Amino acid sequence: MSADTPLVDGGRTAWTVAIGGAIGLAVAFGPAFIASFGLYVKPIAADFGWSRTQVSWIYSIVAILGAAGTPFLGFLLDRRGSRGVIITASVVLPLALLLLIIVPANFPIFLACGVLIGLVAIIASPTAYVSLLPQWFSRRLGLAVAIGMFGSGFGQFALARAHGELLATFDWRTAWAIMAIIVGAIGIPVALIAARDRPDLKALRLARADDSIDGLPLGEALRSGVFWTAIPSFFLIMLVTAAMLTHLAPLLTDRGWPIDRAAGAVAMIGLISLAGRALSGALLDKFGFGVLGALLFPMQAIGCMLLLASADDTIVYVAAALIGLAYGVEADMLPWVLRRRFGLRCFGRLYGIAFGVVQIGSVLGPLIMGMSFDGLGGYGPALQLLTAGAVLAAVLVMLAARLASSSQARDNEAQSSGLPA
Repeated sequence: MSADTPLVDGGRTAWTVAIGGAIGLAVAFGPAFIASFGLYVKPIAADFGWSRTQVSWIYSIVAILGAAGTPFLGFLLDRRGSRGVIITASVVLPLALLLLIIVPANFPIFLACGVLIGLVAIIASPTAYVSLLPQWFSRRLGLAVAIGMFGSGFGQFALARAHGELLATFDWRTAWAIMAIIVGAIGIPVALIAARDRPDLKALRLARADDSIDGLPLGEALRSGVFWTAIPSFFLIMLVTAAMLTHLAPLLTDRGWPIDRAAGAVAMIGLISLAGRALSGALLDKFGFGVLGALLFPMQAIGCMLLLASADDTIVYVAAALIGLAYGVEADMLPWVLRRRFGLRCFGRLYGIAFGVVQIGSVLGPLIMGMSFDGLGGYGPALQLLTAGAVLAAVLVMLAARLASSSQARDNEAQSSGLPA
């Protein structure tokens, strides 16, 4: 079997997986917790009498455990497939989210709740759904990933808006409980219907016939310069995005915005990310990831600078839109780069490791913002750091694209001469 064989590329089952993945990812861990919890930082801090840094720790603990466990999830996906993992995650995720509504104002118990949610985050991350798409698509992988991840961007928008409306009406525990129930009501049936592994590939996995699957061994892939320039770039974009998703609402309510209006600005990030995902689907397959990163990653730097420079309402929405334009594009680019450059042989493990590294950005981003506010008297120093990080991400992604192009040229030359690539 060739990793590039378009045997099922664009078939009915393939598109069922992609569209189902879009719906499932709309209520997966990213929209359900990562993009929504920022709206609860200030209400929880006020209710419990804590600092924002203390409340942000649960977010960071969840992200740390999710990042640390993702490589193990990747190993499981390479051995057993994605369907069982996705179904299990769709059941346990809403149950884990409901734990938060029974937590008292006790910091150790609060952190313990974060540990439990973080353990669920390992399997409820987008890794399992995303790992399905390279099984079913090759030539149109960029489009398929963009469609699948479109759901995640829509979920960021829709769930953030819903949380904001509920918080304007109910206390934070009631609002959180309602949304947890919605996550389960949508996620479980979608997982049962749409989560399907490619049968021939799964058979090879179960038979431990990895040598029959095209692609590089894990060790060789991990030694690649492409891996270690692309992944830090995606890490930096994740850091910026997580920082803004978590602290944009507190930043704006500090400026006098009501919570539902601040939620609208947060939702703007998710809404505009849909346009970024559409753009990534059009550009990835045609131009590659370097062009896409060079176009979109600097937008986040400009957005952070605008927030730093102006409190004007229009400027704030423009800044949120610019941050959202690059938000999630790194998630689209990651499987595309790994599939195109390294094949399917160790895709689950490689994606698990890469996604774990990238997720560390979601650990550090909120902490940087919280520490800036609590320790330095405001968000200004953190916004300056985030601006620099987004610029560096653009530089690294262009370097990674150049290395990938050079490596592909060497491989083609080796193949044409009959030598090992």
